[in-house]
Amino acid sequence: ITLIRNQRIMSMVESLLSVSGINLFGHFVIDLQVVNPLLNPIVAQVASAENIPALIDNKDVNGVPVVAGDRIVVWKQRVLEQIEVYTVNAAGVPWTKGDTAAGAVIQVTGGDSFVGYFMKLENGFEFIGRRQGAGNRTGQNRLLENQLENGRFARIYGFSFEGSYYDLPRPVIFLVHGDGELVAEDLGKFSPARSPSPTGLTGLAAADFDFADGLRVWSYDKADYTVRMDVETGMFEDVLLAAMFGGGPGGMDAAGMSARGMSAKGMSARGMSARGMSARGMSARGGGNSD
Repeated sequence: ITLIRNQRIMSMVESLLSVSGINLFGHFVIDLQVVNPLLNPIVAQVASAENIPALIDNKDVNGVPVVAGDRIVVWKQRVLEQIEVYTVNAAGVPWTKGDTAAGAVIQVTGGDSFVGYFMKLENGFEFIGRRQGAGNRTGQNRLLENQLENGRFARIYGFSFEGSYYDLPRPVIFLVHGDGELVAEDLGKFSPARSPSPTGLTGLAAADFDFADGLRVWSYDKADYTVRMDVETGMFEDVLLAAMFGGGPGGMDAAGMSARGMSAKGMSARGMSARGMSARGMSARGGGNSD
């Protein structure tokens, strides 16, 4: 009994900033996953910067003295058949040519040039990105990249903020992390949907509604980065042409489609449209607000 009582007390503990956190309520989207092709690359010590006449012995390649066991991206050859990832062998033994699968990603970790670059083998090698802070670049800010690690997508039906719960007029897909917590879960035992749940879980002190069974909640600070996707389905003339041109090509103007693609008036990242969260579409519940 003492253990249960202590657990109940712990579930009620909040931090000073708990009330300003954002709780997202929804379910996982099982057919939409976050895939980071740069997560587990083939690591090469260096990439060649010029044609290498003899692919043998230990030598300097792009400023790096290679030794047995090193991987080298050989891609500046005059003979196209020699382009590959090679492994250096002992002195006097030719380098071993790899059999890199098409589309494989290679990360270069050293050299006077190309250090930190990611390369993809696709009819020869091509650059596909560079690790922040590599080489002569400064700064280690990888907030957006780190957000994608262990991330998943969930269909969110509502959120709570500062003691109130807000229904979204239509579900929105957000990037979330972890499994979340079952809203109708009490001390590890699943129970029927009821209200209210612990404030540390939902952010609500009272509510005049019940959460659906199986609904999960994810908690974030309002300054956290995220990814939001508003999904629409239908015919192209409805979801593309009508949305951009106002009913047809004759309605196109600078406000609808700018030279850059989509102007602030067309589709704003900061704005809240009738499809997102407008005063008409978003209702607040709980925390003293009525429908």
